[in-house]
Amino acid sequence: MRRFKVFSLVAFALAALSFASLANQMQRGGLGAIEGLVLDQAGVPVVQAKVEACNVFQGGCVSTVSQSNGFYRIKGLAAGRYSLWAEANRYGSVWMPLIIVDEGQITRQDIELRREIPTFGIQPPPGIEPITIVE
Repeated sequence: MRRFKVFSLVAFALAALSFASLANQMQRGGLGAIEGLVLDQAGVPVVQAKVEACNVFQGGCVSTVSQSNGFYRIKGLAAGRYSLWAEANRYGSVWMPLIIVDEGQITRQDIELRREIPTFGIQPPPGIEPITIVE
């Protein structure tokens, strides 16, 4: 029982130090953010679009969902290079391979999603290319 208490105390102390370090880094402006609007091709906000930023070199991803006005913000990002992925129901997905996040800065990146035409799971026969329909 005593080992468990010691282990719990050490784990709590490490968690507190990690949180303090993160808070200190944020106060110094060490972390950045990516924000922008998710819009369709007509400029209409896309609600509840999932937007995910992944650190290119260190790995790890952080995601959020766009608001009713299409606005999204992913904060608490270490300075570096990120890929950005966005998708929403009834829309295609978009991948942006290189978004730069600077220390203490907000990187603005608007995203355009295109409406998908439902295929209802029907695939063309082998050797026949699907036709793309533009609204």
